[in-house]
Amino acid sequence: MFKKAISIILSLVILFGFNVNTFALDAKNSNNIDTLDIIIAAATYLNSNDESDACISENTYLKQIVPLHNNEGKIIAYYASFTPSGYAVINNNPNNPTVIEFGKGNNKIIEEILSNESNPYIIYNNPVNIYSVNNKSLLQSAVNSSDIYDYYPDLKESNFSLVKRHNEIKQSFLQDRFVIQGDGDYGFIDLSDMPAGDYDDDTILKAESTDWAIMDEFEDIAENHCGATAVTNLALYFANRGHSNLKINNSRLDTFKAVHKIVGNGPVMTIAGSAKEYFKNRGYTLKYSSLGDFSGIKTATTKDRPCGILLADGLFSWHWILSVGWRQYSNGGNYMRIMDGWYDTIDRYYKIHSGSLWISATEYWVEN
Repeated sequence: MFKKAISIILSLVILFGFNVNTFALDAKNSNNIDTLDIIIAAATYLNSNDESDACISENTYLKQIVPLHNNEGKIIAYYASFTPSGYAVINNNPNNPTVIEFGKGNNKIIEEILSNESNPYIIYNNPVNIYSVNNKSLLQSAVNSSDIYDYYPDLKESNFSLVKRHNEIKQSFLQDRFVIQGDGDYGFIDLSDMPAGDYDDDTILKAESTDWAIMDEFEDIAENHCGATAVTNLALYFANRGHSNLKINNSRLDTFKAVHKIVGNGPVMTIAGSAKEYFKNRGYTLKYSSLGDFSGIKTATTKDRPCGILLADGLFSWHWILSVGWRQYSNGGNYMRIMDGWYDTIDRYYKIHSGSLWISATEYWVEN
């Protein structure tokens, strides 16, 4: 659950940096939660291990953040809405950043105000008692009605267990090894630079003879296309395993073009669904399953299953690769053998949890 929450929060933060026009937050006021607090609080409440219950997913991005006030003019909460769906109202209390309300759709009263005013001043007394000072026609109740703390006095209290969990997630983004922009190499290692010593290893069948694609081949027709390149390489690999219709016209370029129509340009936080669609279009059933650790990588390799790996070098630097094997040293040190999408070789390695943050892993196989 924690790793999935991190993955979703990461996607929201990444896309927040590129796509969101938010209201300015009062960062100088220590009594206010900040933007990252809002994203963390919303994502941890809206996320669910059950996909049917989840209000957001890794394909969700933050649409806007709107401050909500009480009758005295204090910001008492923030309304965060998401595309394609989902919303949350977060308590503006650093000692209790809980969610007051949330759901798959939106708060219809707030959205009505936002659709009618360009810069509204919204009073939020409770989920159904909301109005705009600038537009009395949207008044839901009298101005002198009870405010949020009359309805929910616990919002003023400290919630130590919630703050502890919240800060653990926040620190994973703010600690020194995970900065806004990484160093760009993700910690990848050439074979010639791997440590000496005894080790065990394994590589999936026919990985060394696959006609792999790299991102530079397609930079004139795509951008931020590591996800599309990774899916292309899945197709090329399984074509080499006998599913020849996956490689269109026996061409890497033609295969990428067809894949790119489905995956699109990045950033993309998931590729499994797009890969499955491409394989289906070519007459094959692609199966996949999430993995959580190095042991899962080893088992997948034994079954000759490549793994799609999402790594983050920083909040705004992340990259899709394929794991095609592993190496484990007797004196310590676990490595994936990888196709990194940059070099036309699988003689490259990634040391587990070193140089970049391992966000997700998915093993793939063809059923027919």
